[in-house]
Amino acid sequence: MFDRILVPIDGSTAAKNAIPYALDVAETYDAALYTLSVVGASGGEDGEKRTSMYEKFGPESKRQVEELLDRAREKGIRTAAGSIAEGKPHRAILRYADEQDIDLIVMGTHGRGGIRYPLRRSVTEKVLRRADVPVLTIRLGEAEE
Repeated sequence: MFDRILVPIDGSTAAKNAIPYALDVAETYDAALYTLSVVGASGGEDGEKRTSMYEKFGPESKRQVEELLDRAREKGIRTAAGSIAEGKPHRAILRYADEQDIDLIVMGTHGRGGIRYPLRRSVTEKVLRRADVPVLTIRLGEAEE
């Protein structure tokens, strides 16, 4: 059913909460696990600002990707090289999923929405609404929020 699973990570509690689920689904379906961390530089920013964003967030993003791939390998899960992308996170995630022919995206969410948060759409919500593949969302528990 699922052969290629993507888990985007950003260091947030919500993203970390989704990792065990992504590992479990990958193990259950003997699927390859892909991971992506997005450095939020948009294409319209000048080269100096983009370089600054990478210098600030790139090493931590790389560490998070490598850590997740190590966890997957320890469980015997096939892994693809983790990637770091730039741009608007939801667009980068959707582009990567399309390019890698991903079957399932697993993402954490804070579970906020509705009338209290009408103008603050999350990355997860944007991916959920626009993805061409299933998106498994993992909500934080009340104690984790």
